[in-house]
Formats: sequence, C-alpha cells, structure tokens
Amino acid sequence: MLGFILLIISILLAVILLPVGWLYSLFTLRLSIKRLGAYFKTIAISIDQLGNVVLSNLLNDVLINKNGYKFGDEDETISKVLGINKANNTLLKTGKIISSILNRIDKNHVEKASKSDN
Repeated sequence: MLGFILLIISILLAVILLPVGWLYSLFTLRLSIKRLGAYFKTIAISIDQLGNVVLSNLLNDVLINKNGYKFGDEDETISKVLGINKANNTLLKTGKIISSILNRIDKNHVEKASKSDN
C-alpha cells in the first residue's frame, strides 16, 4: 500500500512541478543553445525509460513474441528493447513497424540503442 501512496504523490508532484522546472530552465537561460539539444535528449530518454516500465505489459504483449527480451527494466529505453528483439528476431509485426519508423527518423536507431547503456 505504501508503494501505491508514493506513486500517487509522485504523479501529482510530477504533473505540477515538471512543467514548472522545464520552463524555469528554459527561461533562466542557464542552458546555452548548444546544450539545449542535449537537455531535450536527456529528458526524452528519461520519459522513454519511464514508458518502458509503465507500458511493459502492453509492449510485451503487442510488440514481441513470448520468447522475446522483455520490456520493463527501468534502466532501459523502449528503443533498446526493440533493438535487442530485432537482433533476436523476436519482434511481432507491430514491433517491426515501430522499429522501422524509428529507424526512418534516425538511421539504425534501434540497433544503436540496443548497444547503448540506456
């Protein structure tokens, strides 16, 4: 029960404070234009890792076959798990489509992600 209470508190704080903190960082200009891209990428990776955990049951059911490398590790991105499953030939049709889309946006995206630390 404590875990559920902490989850609710963290969601409420995130909904309120994340936009405030993000806007504060942008408007105080503490981030140079050069560092802005890295800042956005770091946020995207964090959200991706959260999605890998929150959506793990859904992703395991619709993107990979039963023998696939499972989604759900908080230290991995969805792209990394897709890349591992692509290499292992355990993607379902929907997983192949999503991997293909990501690879069109960023060449060899899932393959590169599967070799990364995230």
